[in-house]
Amino acid sequence: MMIKKRLFISNILMLVVPAILIVAIAGGVLEGFVEIYGKKIKVLDDNNGTYYVQKALNSYSKNLKDYNKQNQEDRKIEEVLKEVGYNLIITSNEETIFSNLTDEDKNSISKVKSDMLSSSDSIVLEVNSVCLVKNTFIKDDKTINMIAIRSNVLMGREHMKAEVKAFFVSYMGIVFVIALFIIVLTNGILSSRLAKSLIEPLDLLSYGAGQIEEGNLDFKMNYKGKDEFSKVCADFDKMRIRLKESVKMQLKYEENRKELVVGISHDLRTPLTTIKGYVKGLKDGVASTPEKCERYHDIIYNKACDMDMLVDKLFLFSKLDTGKFPFNFQKVYFNEFLRSFFKRAIDEFERKGLKLFYENSCNDDILINIDSEEMNRVLVNILENSVKYKVKDYGNVNVTVNKQEDSIVLRIKDDGPGVLEENLSRLFVSFYRGDAARTNPSEGSGLGLSISEYIVKAHGGTITAENMDGLAITITLPISGQHEMREENI
Repeated sequence: MMIKKRLFISNILMLVVPAILIVAIAGGVLEGFVEIYGKKIKVLDDNNGTYYVQKALNSYSKNLKDYNKQNQEDRKIEEVLKEVGYNLIITSNEETIFSNLTDEDKNSISKVKSDMLSSSDSIVLEVNSVCLVKNTFIKDDKTINMIAIRSNVLMGREHMKAEVKAFFVSYMGIVFVIALFIIVLTNGILSSRLAKSLIEPLDLLSYGAGQIEEGNLDFKMNYKGKDEFSKVCADFDKMRIRLKESVKMQLKYEENRKELVVGISHDLRTPLTTIKGYVKGLKDGVASTPEKCERYHDIIYNKACDMDMLVDKLFLFSKLDTGKFPFNFQKVYFNEFLRSFFKRAIDEFERKGLKLFYENSCNDDILINIDSEEMNRVLVNILENSVKYKVKDYGNVNVTVNKQEDSIVLRIKDDGPGVLEENLSRLFVSFYRGDAARTNPSEGSGLGLSISEYIVKAHGGTITAENMDGLAITITLPISGQHEMREENI
C-alpha cells in the first residue's frame, strides 16, 4: 500500500476509532451512573420523597421489636431518612422514644393542628415549605406514632441539584479520562505501525549506504513492500549494480593502462636498443666497409620508421580512447565500398602471402553510414593480423557478407592457428599479442584489433572473434536505408 494512502487511512482511523470507542464506553458508563444517581434523584423528585419515606417507615415498623426504647433500627431509619432530607420522631402513647428533630422541625410541627398529629390516621402533609409524613399503628395496646418531617423543601431541591451536578461532573470526568486514554492508545498504535512501515525501508537504505561506504557492492536490497520505497530501493539497487560495474570497468581500465604502459615501454625499447647498438657499431668502426655501413644505416632507418608507425598508432589510439577522434560519416552503398576495397587489397595482400576470397549475398542498394577511410583501416588491420600469424607460405582468407534483419554481417576468416579459447576475450585488448613474452616486435604493436574495435563501436556496430579452423572476425554494422541515394542520382 502506498504511503500516501496509508497516511490517509491512518488519519481517518485516528478519528473514527476513538469516536466509536468513546461513544460505546460513555454509554456503558452512563448506564452505571444512571443506576446509582437515578435512584437518588428519583427519590428526591418524587413528591419531595414522600413515597420513599412512607416505604421506609413501614419497613421500620415491621422490623422494630421493642417500642419502648431506642435500638439499632432507629439509627438505620435515621440514616435512610437523612439521605432525602427528613428528620424523625417516634412516640409510644405520646411518650417520645426517639427523636432527631431540630428546633426548626419542632417549630414546624407546632404549626400543624394537634388533633391531626394525635389522630390514629397515617397522613402525608405538605404545607408551604414543610413536608410531613406520619405513620401510626397500634401494637401491644400501644399507639406508635412515627413522624418524618422536612422543614425546608427548597433545601431538598438544592440537594437534588447538588446530586445532579455531582453526577454530571463525575460522569464527564470519567468520560474525559477514558477518551484521553483511548485517543492516546489509538494514536500510539497507529503511529507505531506507520512509523515501523517507514523505518524499515529507511534502515534498509541506511544499511545499503553503509555497505557502499565500506566498499561492499555485493549485497542486495531485498525490500518486499509495495509502496513508494519499493521504487526507491529498486533504484538504489540499480545504482549499486551500476556502481559495481563501474568499479569493475575502472579496475579493468587500470589493468589495461598498466599493460599499455608496459607494452609501449617494451615496443619502444626494442627498436631503440637496436638503433643504439648499430650507432655504436658505426662509431666504434665495426662497419669497416661501405657496404656494411650502408646496411647499418638501412637497419637504423627501418627501426626509426617502426617507431614512427608505433607512435602514429598510439596517437590514433589515444584520440579514439578519449572520444575526440573526428569521424567523417557518409552514407555509401556498402557493396560498392567493399568492391573498391578488395580491388586494391587482393593484389596487395597476395604479395604478402595472403589469398583473399570474397563472397557477398547482399543487394547493391543497401546504404550504410560509415567513415570509409576508418573502415578501410579496420579491414586492413584484420588482414594484417592474418598475415602476421599465417602458418603457411600462403594463407587463405574467406570474406563473406550477409544481411540479417537491419544489419550487415561481415565475416573475415583465415586458416591460421587461431587463438586459445581463454585468450579470445583479450584479443581486442590494447597491446595484446599471442606472443606473451613480446620477443618478436616485428609481429606488430598489438594495437591493431583494439583500434578496430573502437572504430566499429563508433559506427554503432559490434566486432567479435571466434575459432573456426582458424580465426574468424565478425563485424556487424547497422543498415541506414535502401534506394535513397540511387533515387537521388536518377
